[in-house]
Amino acid sequence: MATGKRPVTLGIFGSGDVAPELVCDALNNQFDYGPEDAEGYFAPSDEFDLTVYLPASGAFTSEGVHRVWEWAVRCELPYRVLWDETGNARTVDVLGNVENAESDILIVDDISGALIECLTKAENSMLLVLSQDEVFDDATAEVAATALRAGLPVHDLSRALLEVTWRHLPDHEPPGAETGAGGQATLSVVSDAPDVTLSAQEAAVVSDAFTQAEELLDGLGNGLLTQISATRESLIHGRSLLAPKPEKPAEDGEPKKTRLEIFDPEKNAWVPAGRGRPPKGVQKRRVPA
Repeated sequence: MATGKRPVTLGIFGSGDVAPELVCDALNNQFDYGPEDAEGYFAPSDEFDLTVYLPASGAFTSEGVHRVWEWAVRCELPYRVLWDETGNARTVDVLGNVENAESDILIVDDISGALIECLTKAENSMLLVLSQDEVFDDATAEVAATALRAGLPVHDLSRALLEVTWRHLPDHEPPGAETGAGGQATLSVVSDAPDVTLSAQEAAVVSDAFTQAEELLDGLGNGLLTQISATRESLIHGRSLLAPKPEKPAEDGEPKKTRLEIFDPEKNAWVPAGRGRPPKGVQKRRVPA
């Protein structure tokens, strides 16, 4: 059914851990999800219609992937699982909460290859990867490189959705790259234009221009660009600290267990909410358990 919203497909991959606050703040801000309600669910996006692909595997269902699964559940998003029939302590959650196990769990031999294939077939896809201390493990770097070759945008969720480019993947060559003399990467250029012969002076000018460009890129990489990620994370963390916190009844400074009640107009009384989400629009409150 058409919703009028922009469809987006997200794929998740990576061994890095990431704070749940960063996951929620970065993705809610990027995709316009609303504030958290009393039960911990986020208000739906008015602009985006998301579908999420998650890996279920003893090797690939990391703590960070589980954090994204938790966010997807709190946004009540449809998600699909790529499962290689192995597992760990977190795959039970990912596999057990799908809407329809027959259609939403895809059994595959190669999770990373299947993930890229699903994303390339979907509309407005992007790959979210999870680094650890700003470094990708070999499997994650390979998936990121494959996604870039397929023309998919790649963003590092561990660094607040920093865009991943070839400079973040030093062990992988971009499309069209060839290894020249001395092992230096060169670009393969095909052109119908006539050959150009440079004088020694002209060649020196071109070489000097290349040197200046490389020095500029090095300066950006070692200066400004290295500060963007930390600054973005600091801003997102600050925003999360300013967000309203749910009230927690306390006694002598210690948190106290609470339960949810809803107002029953027929009984004219507050009654326990029971299991599941309360009816929309009902009055709710939390009281000491």
